[in-house]
Amino acid sequence: MSYTIQEVAKKMAISTYSIRYYHDHGMLPFVKRDENNNRIFEDVDLEWLHIIVCLRQTGMPVERIQHYLDLVQQGEQTVPERYDMMKAQQTRTLNEINDLQVHLKTINYKVDHYADILINHKADSFVPSNLEEAQQHDVYQENQP
Repeated sequence: MSYTIQEVAKKMAISTYSIRYYHDHGMLPFVKRDENNNRIFEDVDLEWLHIIVCLRQTGMPVERIQHYLDLVQQGEQTVPERYDMMKAQQTRTLNEINDLQVHLKTINYKVDHYADILINHKADSFVPSNLEEAQQHDVYQENQP
């Protein structure tokens, strides 16, 4: 099946600018053009784009993605290096997920805290000490002539 750049952008939830960038930088080597010089994408191009987007969204720099794609095109002899690259990306992604889970715990605590305040009509018992000092300073300033 063939797709226009707009169809690919919608299907992959990325901008046409990003797709053009990846194509212009040789990362989508099999994209063809029609008689009007418009890019025409096939399913295989979407597979390449999927891995590009995946690696990019998990923080791999574009240069490393380009290197990975070059290795894929070089063939079987590059499998060990590709494996090492994917293991490193897997570790990086798992570390990022772990960090996000830690942050989510903090956010969940705050959601529960504010829900308790709203449901039970309580005063907010958590005021950071520096905020409390700043508020006292503001009150002091207001009372000065």
